[in-house]
Amino acid sequence: MAKILTKKRLLEHSETESYFNHENLKIYQQDFLKLKTLKPNTIDLIITSPPYNVNIDYNSNPDDLSYEDYLIFSHAWLSKCYELAKNDGRLCLNIPLDKNKNGQRPVYADLMNIIKQIGWSYHSTIIWHESNISRRTAWGSWLSA
Repeated sequence: MAKILTKKRLLEHSETESYFNHENLKIYQQDFLKLKTLKPNTIDLIITSPPYNVNIDYNSNPDDLSYEDYLIFSHAWLSKCYELAKNDGRLCLNIPLDKNKNGQRPVYADLMNIIKQIGWSYHSTIIWHESNISRRTAWGSWLSA
């Protein structure tokens, strides 16, 4: 049976303990680059929306790095993803195409170059055009796909 999550429980979990565990699903609340619980070549699917480096206060991760340091940071976590993924594993990455804060940067192009250098195979790009989404609901296109 899954444990009930509380803020206290989240803060008290150990380095190797998942804070949510149900059948084949485990969720860890840890620094991904320091996480040692997961074994290489064991993950089927990684879905992530990493920090965009636009100075958001995450309390745990600096989000105001120089662009060069942001790319170094991105190379580190993308390499760890590659190490943990199975040979036929997939990475779904939610990132902006461009970054305007502190100068125009081609985030998507730069991260795709890093991803390919690491060894991932490119499959496709999906563009989410946000201007056609109603700001009055968090349901997305659920009712009108």
